[in-house]
Amino acid sequence: WYRPQTIAAAYRAKGWILPTVLVGLALAAVMLLELVVDPYYTAWFWPPYKALALGLGLSLLITPTLCQALAKLREKAAEERARPGRPAFPRLGFFAAMLAPLMVYWARSFPYLDYVDLQYELEMLRGDAPLSDVHTPAHTALLWLSGGRPEVLTALQLLALAALLTGFAAWLYRRGVGLFCLTAAFTMASLCPVVGEAAVSPIKDMPAALCAGVVLYCILRLLAEDLPLRWPWMLALGAALAFTGLFRHNGLVLTLLAGAWLFCRAIWRRQTALLASVAVCAACVCLVDGVAVPLLGVKSPANGFAVQVYATGIVAVDQKGGQITPEQRQRMEELLPMDYVDFCLSNPETTQFTRAQRLCWSRDLSRYVLSENEQQFAPLLEDRDGTNDVFNNVFILAAGQHPGQIVRLYLELFLQNPWVCATEILRNTTTLWRLDRGYGLFSHVFYLIALALAFVRRGAKGMLRLWPALLPVACNLASVVVAASTNEIRYLLPTFLLTAPTVLFLALDAGKNTQKE
Repeated sequence: WYRPQTIAAAYRAKGWILPTVLVGLALAAVMLLELVVDPYYTAWFWPPYKALALGLGLSLLITPTLCQALAKLREKAAEERARPGRPAFPRLGFFAAMLAPLMVYWARSFPYLDYVDLQYELEMLRGDAPLSDVHTPAHTALLWLSGGRPEVLTALQLLALAALLTGFAAWLYRRGVGLFCLTAAFTMASLCPVVGEAAVSPIKDMPAALCAGVVLYCILRLLAEDLPLRWPWMLALGAALAFTGLFRHNGLVLTLLAGAWLFCRAIWRRQTALLASVAVCAACVCLVDGVAVPLLGVKSPANGFAVQVYATGIVAVDQKGGQITPEQRQRMEELLPMDYVDFCLSNPETTQFTRAQRLCWSRDLSRYVLSENEQQFAPLLEDRDGTNDVFNNVFILAAGQHPGQIVRLYLELFLQNPWVCATEILRNTTTLWRLDRGYGLFSHVFYLIALALAFVRRGAKGMLRLWPALLPVACNLASVVVAASTNEIRYLLPTFLLTAPTVLFLALDAGKNTQKE
């Protein structure tokens, strides 16, 4: 595409001005946000006027040609769909091509058993720790079904991931996308360090992302109007939708919103088969959380990680000298162990972490002595059944006792200190927008820009009709912003995994498929 005549044609074409401006503003915002939240790293970032000029300049060099490439891809796909005698998709070869890089990742880290979350789940399976929902019971059950052998679960994850990518590619191939294009696009997923490291980690991130992938596959085919509305598909869609939330707590956002969209679509289009998917989803959630969890005696310790964004935000207001009334300060000291907060933030061994990470990741109850002001938290440490051992952190234990009050206090402080609270959120979500996060060329920013570019190119009518294609990624991003402050890149796995099929789908003509399966 980067030949002189092609580039010249791109600038003569229509529809590239708005995408170019949007991409330029996005690139400029990345550099400007860095100035706001972390001056330490601003040495290689530009001042505002230069950042804006650089962002728009880079976009002007790249975006028009990319827009033209998307348009040509769409035309080429339409021609390929109409061409008779097209070769069959090489499923086995493509599957092997997707699996090979993942096996290299596994060979580098085999058997990958030193993960804290995994060790705690294995302790629960061995009976060394009580069953709890700190780590989702569905994933603990999945590990149990694998014989309690993490390497077996990892092998299944690798095969399932390669199969999912092959399924996406086979469907897009039938819709006219060329084999070279598919191989190049989907290899980005199997080679991406975030995807590879998550795939070889026998914890909950990859199973939840795989379920979100199945949901996306069904959503795309529904939008293309070629998904068979038969019970095997409806069963798969409903189960995948349910287990997206059952394997990861924040996956519940996608479960609720996509379930609501399916329900509304079923009513509006009179596609009653889709109601079966919603029913299957509800049944799975009820059977796991309403039946299996009580029968197995799974405990629910107060989980402060659910309100970590709000608890760490309250601390940020206090630490940064924000506006806080005496009454609010008293409530803060009643809800959170502020002496323990000072203890965590003064630890010289954790200076490389953010404020939220230093508060949430400290594991030192064995050597921390509660101060006089913190005696109301002493009962939290009297853990007779061992359910609190997984936290081993007074801050998290305290935050989990009164989550409603924590949220209310945070909202009050947010209204009084919007700049302090907003910049703290930005600092704790740099994995979303920093160019150097996501491992170099695989930066999360590029994935989001690709999604936005392909979506905007569809025009107003196309965006109104195809917005459900963004649900898996958008729901994941929203859940990370409101529920996670420790800035871990693995939380964004759905973006790295599902961007390629979403972008290719948005680039194509969304009419009905002309080839039979």
